[in-house]
Amino acid sequence: MVHAKAEKPQQRRLIAPCTRDCPAGIDVPRYIGYVAQGKFAEAEAVVRERIPFPAVCGHVCYHPCEPGCRRSQMDAPVSINALKRAAADYGFELWRQRWEETIAPDTGRRVAIVGSGPGGLTAAYYLGKRLGHNVTVFEALPEPGGQLRVGVPHFRLPRKHLDAEISVIAETRVQIRTESRIEDLDELLNQGYDAILLAVGAMHPRKLGAPGEELPRVMDCASFLQAVNLGQKVNIGQRVAVVGGGNVAMDGARTARRLGGSEVRVLYRRTRQEMPAYAFEVKSAEEEGVIFDFLVAPRAVASQGKGLQAQLFRMELGQPDESGRRRPVPVPNSDFNIAVDTLLVAIGLEASVPSQWNVALKPDGTIKADPKTQETSRPGIFACGDAATGPVNVIEAIAGGRRAAEAIDRYLGGDGDISETLAPEPGDEMAYPSYLLNAGTWPPHQHEIPRDRRTSTFDEVEQGLTKEDAGHEALRCIRCDLWRIQGIPSVWPRKQAGNSAGSE
Repeated sequence: MVHAKAEKPQQRRLIAPCTRDCPAGIDVPRYIGYVAQGKFAEAEAVVRERIPFPAVCGHVCYHPCEPGCRRSQMDAPVSINALKRAAADYGFELWRQRWEETIAPDTGRRVAIVGSGPGGLTAAYYLGKRLGHNVTVFEALPEPGGQLRVGVPHFRLPRKHLDAEISVIAETRVQIRTESRIEDLDELLNQGYDAILLAVGAMHPRKLGAPGEELPRVMDCASFLQAVNLGQKVNIGQRVAVVGGGNVAMDGARTARRLGGSEVRVLYRRTRQEMPAYAFEVKSAEEEGVIFDFLVAPRAVASQGKGLQAQLFRMELGQPDESGRRRPVPVPNSDFNIAVDTLLVAIGLEASVPSQWNVALKPDGTIKADPKTQETSRPGIFACGDAATGPVNVIEAIAGGRRAAEAIDRYLGGDGDISETLAPEPGDEMAYPSYLLNAGTWPPHQHEIPRDRRTSTFDEVEQGLTKEDAGHEALRCIRCDLWRIQGIPSVWPRKQAGNSAGSE
């Protein structure tokens, strides 16, 4: 490996595409530099400087940082999220060494947060630890975590990681009250809270809009996942159909296979190309035996013995709709029936904001909040996450929680500075590697439990990278954050001629 030491590169770096594309602004190249040296604890500290959920994100983030990776111009993007997970898997809390330095003095101010999903808990962490306020998080469910707890299956996110990171959040001036549904915001204000953050998510399922959807064996997929994830017994039978093509539908189908569904099929009204689910989620579902029926939609549902008869009709694609995808159009006289034991409906989630909160809403039912201050129509009441944006994903919710903490602190008279330094001072991880290093190599696959065992257990499917694989993968990073210092390589191997990477 060839290195050329740069003088104080941290002061003259470019913003790499991976950092630019991360909603939380994680310093991706620097933690990858640490992983390349086998310094996983240092890498974990870099990640934790921007988010309180490094392990959770390492498991469930949809990695928006990877498509723009400049390594793809040589062969394939760096497996950035897998390296983040490796940092959390093999780190040993080096970040604790500087922990006390970043605890702010108590301001005496009180903040209430309604909802304990990733956005609300992120805001709670920064408001309590970095900004010195006393925070109470109110959660209607019996356990904290929001969709991370009740929406993400155990085989994707073992709860030990979620529990561990929530416990860190609760260490400094953060109290979490479960089974505490908030009906009246004025009551909270009367209790002496100086500000309120609404982070209730979007957990209200959309209706199918077909006759028979009220039948007992027709379930919304979000409620199904919540029941399973909270340990409740759910009997779905052998034949299960899931209506929808998003990530919730994939989680529902994969969960149904683990509950004994021998024939689990996804019914989607468009084609595979239009599916909103991430490609890797669809691939995992297929590997586990889920059947996909495209260009079909339900017309009605009726009881049939102890199960159901779903009346379906075929679709064809017409002109693009407002989402940019081609609109599905019913094919005349194409009805047909299938017999199922359970029908799961996963056609989207919406915000459900109590009218007695008296906050202005947008046409889609989400809370209307100032895009800069995140303040609602009521002074001192803020909103973040899915409740304000509609359903997004974990890393965007975390980023929203960061912005909310900054805005609330400024409202309370502070400067909104939530930055913290937990990693060591920059060192050899900031050196520039040879751009020909590992040219033509491809990312390693994460280790997984065997396919023939997956549907018989809720054990985690992806086992992560070994230390050795993580180190090799980190060495594929071409450190484009340092190109201003060393100069941009003029020639390198590429998948296709004609595209050369430039500086920011």
